[in-house]
Amino acid sequence: MNRTEINQRRALDDFQLYQSIEKSLAHRLGLSEIRNGIQIIRNEKGWRENEKNIESIWIVLVSRSFIGWGGIFSIKFNENNFREYLNPDELLQGIFLYDNTGIKDLYTEILPNTPDKIVEIANFNLFDAGKGIALDGIFYNFHIITNNINASIKLNNPHTDEWKKWEEEIFNIGSKLSIKSNVTELINLFE
Repeated sequence: MNRTEINQRRALDDFQLYQSIEKSLAHRLGLSEIRNGIQIIRNEKGWRENEKNIESIWIVLVSRSFIGWGGIFSIKFNENNFREYLNPDELLQGIFLYDNTGIKDLYTEILPNTPDKIVEIANFNLFDAGKGIALDGIFYNFHIITNNINASIKLNNPHTDEWKKWEEEIFNIGSKLSIKSNVTELINLFE
């Protein structure tokens, strides 16, 4: 294979891994898939049990040199009714570890009536995350899903003011959740 073919193969492998992680996350959260809009919640028999309305989702996969692979996510649910269920307006946030087989450890927390700090600061220069060489350090895959937007951004060692503010908030959220999870590998990933 030449260099172009190797890069194409790597991009395809990365895409398949990300899809596998999102499928695994959806399954672990009881969702049919990672997407916004109405989500049908089914019971163990496959019968429709509830419907939830998702406003937005963001997922950040984090790869830290010499530490490991993990992720952090946030799902904003809008208040909605379905049969006897009154689903509240809430924010679900969580962290996880993953490998080539999917999600290994998952910790989640529901925050009622809480604004999403990542959404509030999402004002990035998409054409400048900082100059420099990224030989090692930290790599992010930032996936955003909301009404009419489905975008993925890959970042290596970002260091502009906007991206550093984003990175700091990712680590603030991840650190709080990892301490509550009491999973050493998650704590190490977000310290």
